Amino acid sequence: MVGNIFNKKVMKKRTNTFYGLLCCCCLLLLGCQKDYRLHNMVDDSIYLKDHKENKITVYDWGKFEHKIAVVKAGVGQVGGTVRLRIDEAYLASYNEKEGTNYKLLPTTCYQIQHTEVNFDKEQYQLFFDIVFDSEKIKELQGKYTEEYVLPLQIEAADDVLQSLKPEMSEVLLIPSVEDPFLSFTSPGLSEDEIILAPNMYNGVSGMASVSLNYPNKWDVEYEVVVDPKALEDYNATVEATKKKMLLPESAYKLPDMPLHIKAGKRTGTLEFSVFAEALVKAGIHQFGEYCLPLRISKVSQHKIDEGGDVILLPVSYQPEVLDRKGWKVIEVSSEWIGGGERDLILDGNVETFWHNAWVGGEPPLPHYLILDLGKEYNMMAIELSRRTWSNDLKVVEFYISKDNITYTHVGKVDFGPAVDNPRLTLQVNIPPTEGRYLKCIITESNRPPSSSISEIYVKGLE
Repeated sequence: MVGNIFNKKVMKKRTNTFYGLLCCCCLLLLGCQKDYRLHNMVDDSIYLKDHKENKITVYDWGKFEHKIAVVKAGVGQVGGTVRLRIDEAYLASYNEKEGTNYKLLPTTCYQIQHTEVNFDKEQYQLFFDIVFDSEKIKELQGKYTEEYVLPLQIEAADDVLQSLKPEMSEVLLIPSVEDPFLSFTSPGLSEDEIILAPNMYNGVSGMASVSLNYPNKWDVEYEVVVDPKALEDYNATVEATKKKMLLPESAYKLPDMPLHIKAGKRTGTLEFSVFAEALVKAGIHQFGEYCLPLRISKVSQHKIDEGGDVILLPVSYQPEVLDRKGWKVIEVSSEWIGGGERDLILDGNVETFWHNAWVGGEPPLPHYLILDLGKEYNMMAIELSRRTWSNDLKVVEFYISKDNITYTHVGKVDFGPAVDNPRLTLQVNIPPTEGRYLKCIITESNRPPSSSISEIYVKGLE
């Protein structure tokens, strides 16, 4: 027992000695090793963040401030002084190399607030401040032009700092005086269409965005109004199928005016609502393609962009297009077997069509077709297309029935004379009517007694 205790003490002592020697060796190795933490790091150097040419928008409000950023890169061990100076030799070299003919901007058009900046060793970026006089520059070269420039160069005031690269120490400021304004962010016809349907009882919310084209230091107020003339102008430039109706005043709500863009912000939003219930008159849904045309009418600061002050917000109010699967044309007054069969009005191809019989004698008007929709629907609109290359179809009357016995007249489409109305598709909005059967009676033709129909769709709710 005594021998075992003695052996354990000896082993513990040897283990402690081994770990002590190992630690000493590690410390010696670490002490002999080089410190590579600064390896591949360069001495502190300076350069312009935006070098070479730099186009400056000088907003036309008098004194406009611009900052030139100087960067100190490297290990960050030293500080130093950096100077800014006019470099006409750089301007001459730039013109020759780039084939330009820029002129030196007169000193009356700008003021350099300070020509030196002092870096502490921890600092990595400082700024030179230049104030441009938009009125003086405007007198010299007008607006939206680039003729006079300011060639600048930075240099270290002592031997502590150095330029990273010569070409990164030069900049050509090219000022252009432009108007500060407010505009819609995406003016013109909006790509974001607002979709309304008969069962949207609470309405739909939408949003339009406005933007300032300048750094904003003010609390800007602006107002927006509905401008029917803007929609008239749009409709005058598009084909008939793309024209839109003015959304009635009762069908939308705009926010209270004025609206605001806070200082430091450059964008604002206008939220509005549109309501389907306001598009029902005498029980008939006024389905169609509408538009809410908005114009920026007032702004508290600077100007409104004349080319971006209008946005057209499309609003599509349509019922659901009913699925035609299982539909059949169960009766027809006549059909042309050989290219004008009855079922072609349900094949989804506008190039195919039903045509009344004409071989061996053509029956007189009226012609008719009866469709079985397979089950009852709440029908709200009927859309009909005529042939793509023939305008013979003129007037079609529509009737709806639950039992294929008693029919109720619900409306009609009238394409008018062939030369006056090139539209191939018309829609008639009807009083919401429950039924399973749809009868189409062709009462007038532009080439009597011939008539044809390409496609028929029904819209509504199941």
